[in-house]
Amino acid sequence: MSGSSGHGTLMIDVVIFDLDGLLADTENLHFQSYQAVLAKYGIDLSYEYYEEHWIRTGRGIGDFIKHREVPASIDEIRNAKARIYRELVLNSAQPMPGALECLELLKGRKTLALATSSYADASDAVMTALNIRNYFKVVAANENVKKVKPAPDVFLYVARKLDVTSGSCLVLEDSEKGVLAANAAGMKCIAVPNRHTREHDLSKATLTVASLKNITLELIDSLARD
Repeated sequence: MSGSSGHGTLMIDVVIFDLDGLLADTENLHFQSYQAVLAKYGIDLSYEYYEEHWIRTGRGIGDFIKHREVPASIDEIRNAKARIYRELVLNSAQPMPGALECLELLKGRKTLALATSSYADASDAVMTALNIRNYFKVVAANENVKKVKPAPDVFLYVARKLDVTSGSCLVLEDSEKGVLAANAAGMKCIAVPNRHTREHDLSKATLTVASLKNITLELIDSLARD
């Protein structure tokens, strides 16, 4: 395991990015996709419900249809959603403010990884649309872990793949579930809330900033601790 400089100071060598709402402005595209699919079964999905169920608490379509009478399987709904989502993403996905500049700033200076609760097909579509796949040494998605955020699994998976300690990792997150997951993984976390997550409880974050434009190498290195 790497991560210490030999002088007793733990350096932050790895920066782990969330995807939806942090690097990519895609939460509304996820919502539109699920709304369109569920409408075919007579279910009206409100944005307020989507924000609470998916974005804040990290529950997914499986939990949703357990409590609804939906005449379709999880896989049927998810696959239909994935087709709509991919088309929306490839046609209209946009980076969040400062996202591409932040990746470029840290490239070659820190090891970069991506850790998302989304399924791999969804995250692949976003990385393709924004042309950002090559920034990341490791990409971890829903299929790589047993439990998604707020469980720490996806961040611990990245640390194992990179053979680093949790203490040498910094997580960048926009949501309550992501901050809780980073905290549970024993990693420092900078919260970057957006319009969907400004009301979330981000108190477990090491630091909160307004935008990825605020992320600097100096700021990251200042979070290293003895």
